[in-house]
Amino acid sequence: MEAYKFKTKVSENGTIVVPDGFDVKNKEVEVIILDEVIQNAPKKNMKEFLDKFSGVLEGIDPDKAKYDYLMDKHK
Repeated sequence: MEAYKFKTKVSENGTIVVPDGFDVKNKEVEVIILDEVIQNAPKKNMKEFLDKFSGVLEGIDPDKAKYDYLMDKHK
């Protein structure tokens, strides 16, 4: 099955208009509807991410934490 992506608007009567150039007449298609609100959710940039999570593992030895985890798991 080929995949095509395009943006369109659902009319007031619920009709979705397929742009010209897509030959889908008499073909079975799968329709996925993405709500624009979900797609455009605010995304954090790298600096905001680092500011939020920097220092979370501060003072923890990752090798010791792995060792302790494996020892507990394989008792």
